[in-house]
Amino acid sequence: MTKEAKIIVSITIVVVIAIVAFMALSPQGSAVTGSSVDLSRLATSTSHMTGKLGAKVTVVEFGDYQCPACGEMNPFIDQLIATYGKNPDFNFVFRNFPLPQHPNAMIAAEAAEAAGAQGKFWEMHDLLYANQNDWADSTTPINFFTQYAKQLGLNVAKFTADVENNTYQDFILADQADGDAVDVQWTPSIFVNGELEQPTANPDDIKSKIDALLSK
Repeated sequence: MTKEAKIIVSITIVVVIAIVAFMALSPQGSAVTGSSVDLSRLATSTSHMTGKLGAKVTVVEFGDYQCPACGEMNPFIDQLIATYGKNPDFNFVFRNFPLPQHPNAMIAAEAAEAAGAQGKFWEMHDLLYANQNDWADSTTPINFFTQYAKQLGLNVAKFTADVENNTYQDFILADQADGDAVDVQWTPSIFVNGELEQPTANPDDIKSKIDALLSK
């Protein structure tokens, strides 16, 4: 065997070993782009949603309030809700997925949940994203959140106590656990009827997919 042939054989063996190792380490049943997962792991009866479980079209977002990409996506999500929110065949679901590299993501999720306990989840949800640049790097984000609570007419004392006491931590962690179960690896992770969209998905393409599913 020539020297060149030996090199080619060696490279081939290395590539094969690498592929086998990758397949062995890949999570079984994990959600990759274009795959589908069980909707029961994406939305529960206690999830924040605009419609109802079992809708013809269900869009689920696993999001992080400190994530810049989630902030950029939120106006599109608001547009979806405005367009389809009153359609009984459509349901949008938001699930918390605070990433560890974002130190204020968990407390922001607590703020959204604390507002939700007073009937203002979606309003706080939008304020957190709209003002993300103000509080994201703050060492005292609660000061911003209490201002949003006042703006929304909440009971600020109760809101502040709920946030500071981590009242909704278990709920947030349960959302996160469901995300881990379907192998969420980035935010926003958006599923349309259980199919994970690409991290760089074009909003127009997502809307076209929703339209096509609703028309069936």
